[in-house]
Amino acid sequence: MLRNDTTAFLNREGIGSVFVSSPEEATALLKSLDNGNTKHIDLVILALPNLRKQQLQPVVDKCILAKIPTLAIVPLDNVGDLEVTLQITELITSPVYEDELVVRAKRAISRHEPSTADDVIVRDDLIINPANYEVTVKGKRVDLRFKEYELLLVLSSNPGRVYDRATLLNQIWGYDYFGGTRTVDVHIRRLRSKIENNPDAPYIETIWNVGYRFRSLGSV
Repeated sequence: MLRNDTTAFLNREGIGSVFVSSPEEATALLKSLDNGNTKHIDLVILALPNLRKQQLQPVVDKCILAKIPTLAIVPLDNVGDLEVTLQITELITSPVYEDELVVRAKRAISRHEPSTADDVIVRDDLIINPANYEVTVKGKRVDLRFKEYELLLVLSSNPGRVYDRATLLNQIWGYDYFGGTRTVDVHIRRLRSKIENNPDAPYIETIWNVGYRFRSLGSV
């Protein structure tokens, strides 16, 4: 996604963002933040590697003070060049896809908001925190694509309930989606490969000829 595409897309999602991809834009943002002009800024997007650390650090520091989350867009080959001390809220590698951009942006924003323990879903080693879109297994964060996360959240929010494929397809992809129910199976398979660690007690159970359900508490 290009600069204008990114900000316009996030704006349609209700997220006001500022895109910084040059030293000049970094300087302009710093001046704006110094003047207290933060009302419509929900997220600052930093496009790397166009910005060097000497331009990045002041922006990140100022955003921390202003309580504005930051999202860095980094080419995959440049991830290793990032300074580990740079306190960027969230990271996404390019090329950027719309569904992943939304979940990363919302995750970055939610980290600046309080969450309640009641929102967190815990099942054995699996922890799902809807407040910050974070999923962990045995304490390690699991990177899910947006549709994978939505599938997991729908199923885990209603443990024991059986969802047929058509219901999941309509609820997550929408009624106007032209793909078949096979799409659900593909995403479930990918999701399982990322979260399942005990084949004898899977989190997501297959109900043959019907669909799927999230394992009820206490059942194996």
